[in-house]
Amino acid sequence: MRHPHHDSEGVVKLTPAEAAVVSHVVRGLTNKEIARVLRKSDLTVKNQLTAVYRKLGLKRRLQLIAMFRA
Repeated sequence: MRHPHHDSEGVVKLTPAEAAVVSHVVRGLTNKEIARVLRKSDLTVKNQLTAVYRKLGLKRRLQLIAMFRA
């Protein structure tokens, strides 16, 4: 696992767009489904997920799901 990226207060902060993508990932939607629901391109969703993984120090979608379902 990578080290999470913290802000100056020691808190990992997601943008509202990243948080919206995460909520749909946790519900089990695919990137394509998320893109359709949020009216974004598949690439935008992929890029936002990549940013989330980096910020949280994760490598896989399942790690993200496990983190937010815990």
